[in-house]
Amino acid sequence: MKRPEIAALIAGSGLPEGLKTYLASALRRGRPFSFTAALKKEPAGFVGAVARLLAGAAAALGRPPGEVLFATGFDGSNLAPHRLEAALAELLAVLLLREQGFSELQLIGTNSGRTADIAARKDGLRWAFEVRCLSAGGKLDGELLGGKFDRKLPQARNAMKKYGFDRAAVVLAREPWRFAGFEPDPALAALAAAARPPGKRQAAVHLCLADRGRFGVYPCW
Repeated sequence: MKRPEIAALIAGSGLPEGLKTYLASALRRGRPFSFTAALKKEPAGFVGAVARLLAGAAAALGRPPGEVLFATGFDGSNLAPHRLEAALAELLAVLLLREQGFSELQLIGTNSGRTADIAARKDGLRWAFEVRCLSAGGKLDGELLGGKFDRKLPQARNAMKKYGFDRAAVVLAREPWRFAGFEPDPALAALAAAARPPGKRQAAVHLCLADRGRFGVYPCW
């Protein structure tokens, strides 16, 4: 499909207007974001997957589909690298947490002054979640993932200390627009364990890896 045809597909989709503007601008300017390859190769599939992700997150959060993307802090006029991927990763995390039995899911947002991205409750405990989108392609590497976990760890600990959360987790997601349900993956759980070495500093902070519908958590929720 040629660029004008992809632009027409975006314009005629049911996606939020701000997201249409963002995608059209990224396509027109040839921005090398990680999602642009998927948008160009499978435009209808990409648009449909994003629409399903928005609808699912909206149902989990009890908000209109047109609002949930922007509740992450996403701004269609801000073409900063990886901003859309980061927002979609948060929405993917919302769907995963609902599937894993978390309730009272809430996107905290960038203007609240809090450092976590998502708040939720499970088994009477309040949880804070820090979410990061991993670059598309390539092999998931334990050392690289460990470095990303370490960079998010202070924010997760701060959420517990400053805002009274009982537990926290760092969620690292790759290509969130490619999910189709969720399937536990022992290999990803083992990789999460290797990337998050045991220690007192991170005792209450879990690591979750989500990769195109597969996920693994260490330690278990």
